[in-house]
Amino acid sequence: MPFGIRSTREARIKRFIRRHFGVRVSRLEPYLEAFRHSSSVTCQKDGLPSNERLEFLGDSVLDMIVVDMLFRQFPSGDEGEMTRMKARLVSREALNYLGEEIGVEHLLDAQTGKGPVHPTLRGNAMEAIVGAVFLDRGYRRTQKGVLKLLKRFDVEKRLQATVDFKSKLHEWGQKRKRKVQFEVLREFKRDGEHRYEMQVKVGGKVMGTSDGPSKKSAEQAAARVACRHIFGND
Repeated sequence: MPFGIRSTREARIKRFIRRHFGVRVSRLEPYLEAFRHSSSVTCQKDGLPSNERLEFLGDSVLDMIVVDMLFRQFPSGDEGEMTRMKARLVSREALNYLGEEIGVEHLLDAQTGKGPVHPTLRGNAMEAIVGAVFLDRGYRRTQKGVLKLLKRFDVEKRLQATVDFKSKLHEWGQKRKRKVQFEVLREFKRDGEHRYEMQVKVGGKVMGTSDGPSKKSAEQAAARVACRHIFGND
């Protein structure tokens, strides 16, 4: 690759990481590797490593960041509930989606022919990029960048996207002639973010309590807990 082209791409990678992860690149090598798919010419011709090892590392770092976030944000969530939420957040579908939204494919060093980039390549690259940020800037900076990225793309809404727990609870209550009521217990701040703690009663009995950054999301979270008690699963 000619020097001018290489320099331009390196500058684009630095801007990309700064924009989407909020960190300045200190060592460029891990990021070049993160964007290098095993099909790339440089990987095959020059023997440079592909992003597979960083993908492995980034997968574990992502798991830790998401587990920590869920543990703090859902103090009343049980193990099974949080495991399912974590699985959705770090699923291949979610990572492919994030990769597409921030334009990972435009920096990928991969041979894809004339067809479009396969969604899996984006998701794999996302994991590798997280691994690269971790190697370059450490866990705390990586955690802050990942959480900022997840919040930017409305992760909490995506957590509730599969099932509307509030509607599900109301429908169940109507069939059994049991009144469903939501009540704000308190407003508070966590890590500088305003949050609402919500309680839901079914037939006068408290069935779920949880919190969220808005009344609507707190209602969904509380309804989810209630549905767990009533139906046993999601």
